[in-house]
Amino acid sequence: MNLTWFYFHCVLALVILVKDYNGTLEESLDRFEKSVGLYTEVDTTDTETAPYYIPPIEEVDSTWILPPIQDDMPVDTTTTYARQL
Repeated sequence: MNLTWFYFHCVLALVILVKDYNGTLEESLDRFEKSVGLYTEVDTTDTETAPYYIPPIEEVDSTWILPPIQDDMPVDTTTTYARQL
């Protein structure tokens, strides 16, 4: 009983792989969706134009977020962790 689900999943995966390789997976899924009542029509629109203009995104320089580097900052090295004096 414990291996029943394992073998079921293996067989199901093989069926899906073979149907996809043969190119019949989409038709089978469409027929299944129609029989269950979940089928929706395929969207045939090529592109949709936006109702307003969307300007391109500019590159943002994020270096202003970082604090300035201070080379002359003294550091206490007598302890196990570094701390500012």
